[in-house]
Amino acid sequence: MDERQHPAPCLTSCSRRTWLWRIGALAALSACSSDAAIVAPDPAAVQLQDGVLTVRLNLLGALQSPGSAYVFSEQRVIVIRVGVRDYRAFTNICTHAGCGISLFQSERMICQCHGSEYDVDGINVAGPAPLPLVRYPSTIDAAGVTLRIDIRG
Repeated sequence: MDERQHPAPCLTSCSRRTWLWRIGALAALSACSSDAAIVAPDPAAVQLQDGVLTVRLNLLGALQSPGSAYVFSEQRVIVIRVGVRDYRAFTNICTHAGCGISLFQSERMICQCHGSEYDVDGINVAGPAPLPLVRYPSTIDAAGVTLRIDIRG
């Protein structure tokens, strides 16, 4: 049996190859995780109707502070909170190779596939991405509770 396919658990001794394989797998899993929340939201928090994504922020749990982000994976949208009432919505599809962007760190949306980076305006600033991200119009209500994002393009 190939140990790269089914490595046996080892608590005290493993081959160098097994340890390197496990470290690589852990690194790959870490790369897939991010600061942008991607877990399924409360069904009452998100509604899509006629191309408008309506988000009840008080039910979402994410986007509670500037510097946070949330990925609506079904709609392929990443929302970043830049300021107190400044929410920005973009497609999360990288313009380089079409990978999904779910990492937001240090005011950059980062594609984990090839390292393209986009600033808070969606402009490509690093990596191989040739174009900026599509930005969707978004508005927040007066109470700061409901965010509406027009994803019709």
